[in-house]
Amino acid sequence: MISHFLKKPCKKLLDFILPPQCINCHTPVFQQGGLCAGCWEKIAFISKPFCLFCGFPFNIQIENENICGPCARKTPLFTRARAAIYYNEASKPMILRFKHSDALHIAPLFAEWLYQAGDELFQQAEYLAPIPLHWSRLVYRGYNQAALLSRKLSKKAKIPHLPDLLERTHRTPPQGDLTAKEREKNVSNVLKLNKKYNQLIRDKHILLIDDVFTSGATVRACTKILKKSGAKQVDILTLARVIKPEI
Repeated sequence: MISHFLKKPCKKLLDFILPPQCINCHTPVFQQGGLCAGCWEKIAFISKPFCLFCGFPFNIQIENENICGPCARKTPLFTRARAAIYYNEASKPMILRFKHSDALHIAPLFAEWLYQAGDELFQQAEYLAPIPLHWSRLVYRGYNQAALLSRKLSKKAKIPHLPDLLERTHRTPPQGDLTAKEREKNVSNVLKLNKKYNQLIRDKHILLIDDVFTSGATVRACTKILKKSGAKQVDILTLARVIKPEI
């Protein structure tokens, strides 16, 4: 009870000593963990119409079913993939700071965006799990950014969290500068299911969480493992989506 009454005064004192700043450009803002009006306007949120399967956004409404060319040619193993924002010049610096520079104060805002973007996915999900890091990269970085987001989403959506559902067996080169084919090869045979979940995920709906959807190679590899292990359905929710012209 006492801590409840002290919370507001302590917050006001902290804001006085360390005035809230925009998490992107450090301009003064009204509350901690927010964006200034200028940065907010530059963030491009993904909204319908988009591909029913992979979530690729369309510039115009397409008649009948909204399915992109690649998904029409080959239906993905995952059921649905959704993303909150475009990965572009406005969002990239924030995401990279969160991913590599210990900017963990950005996580609550990112989690809120994910929560809104994944509304339809949370309605069916039975377990949330992050895309895993190799243990050596986890030790070096100190945290798995996808696990931080999935943990926050687990609390918001009240869905059980399995932070170690999947494991990376080998450390692979960073995906950033690889082509789509190189990405597929890079994640081939380097992921596995944590054996303690063999029975738990059978006939279950799993929602995988990650920071950026680029080529989809990693989420496809994870989905393949989960489906082979008996998962009924796998959906994907990422903070950002790299959008390249549909081919």
